[in-house]
Amino acid sequence: MSEIVRGAVDDAGAALLARHANFWQRKGSLYAEPDVAPLGRLWLPLADGTVAEEDMELTPEMVDVNRIVGEPRGPGPLETVGDQFCHAAPYYPIPWVEAILGVPVRTTIQGGSMRARARINSWEEWDNEAVHRSDDWFDLLKHIVDLLVERQGGQRAIVQCLMRGPSDLAEAVLGPELMCLSIYDHPTELRRFLEKVTAHFIEVLHAQLARIPAIHDGYVNPFGIWSPGTVVRTQCDASAFLSAKHYAQWFLPYDVQICEAVDYSIIHLHSNSLHTVDAILEQERPHAIQVTLDLQPAGPPVADILPTLRKILSVKPLILEGHLSDDEVRLVREELPSDGLSITRRRASY
Repeated sequence: MSEIVRGAVDDAGAALLARHANFWQRKGSLYAEPDVAPLGRLWLPLADGTVAEEDMELTPEMVDVNRIVGEPRGPGPLETVGDQFCHAAPYYPIPWVEAILGVPVRTTIQGGSMRARARINSWEEWDNEAVHRSDDWFDLLKHIVDLLVERQGGQRAIVQCLMRGPSDLAEAVLGPELMCLSIYDHPTELRRFLEKVTAHFIEVLHAQLARIPAIHDGYVNPFGIWSPGTVVRTQCDASAFLSAKHYAQWFLPYDVQICEAVDYSIIHLHSNSLHTVDAILEQERPHAIQVTLDLQPAGPPVADILPTLRKILSVKPLILEGHLSDDEVRLVREELPSDGLSITRRRASY
């Protein structure tokens, strides 16, 4: 594979690599305003040449791989936007780990998303299934990664697919009720389940990393930041169903296990669910925390979460992403330490 396809960098890119390395050490700041497509209908090209117009249960053979991956790009250096590297991920709407676990994938065309549909009503149902795996989905993911590497011409870094963490996988497979009640009623079964899905997550991650060319001995994460080694992005959105104590006792150890499988790690949180921060900060890993700002009234005003963001930056790098007004960007820069802070601004529509 040529150096260009591997993701060559020009002088500006080399300087950016150094800044990204410093970011992990909480030295210096980063800022970018990438183009973000507005929420809308789900674009799902199908293998029969059409585009999905109705909600459906999706299976691997229905996907038009060529249209999803896109046309080949000519060779060139890695592109940047602001202080981030441009990147490409395997078709992001698909909940890949859940699909590989054999969970049915339901598309919502008007809603613009895909969702794994909980299918286990009891632990007996889970135990009675001989196989918790779809090799067809796994093979499709690996094929798409290979094609992305081949077709991006080195102009965009290839990053991992959307991978939800152990708590999210539990909610997807079991549903929130069985997930939460099992802490009390079926602790042994829940532990065994979490061990299994964590192992699946790590296997899926490493299968992608094995196919993605390194960039100067490092990798770019889905937030456009390079690390001088392997990297993972995980998340714990389903912790919204849990107390901070239950998350720390039951699910955080598995998030940590995922983070220990690579050199660098990031966990994704939402601004309306930051009750897990203290527990995460007590752990060496994940190395960094990413917070997506939820629009009001679903999420709190930026000013209200500044103390929590400041606490994060006292221990770990912080990636703050969301629709920020000029005043909010100014507020964040004035009130938070700059070292270790990365701001990804999506321009607000208000």
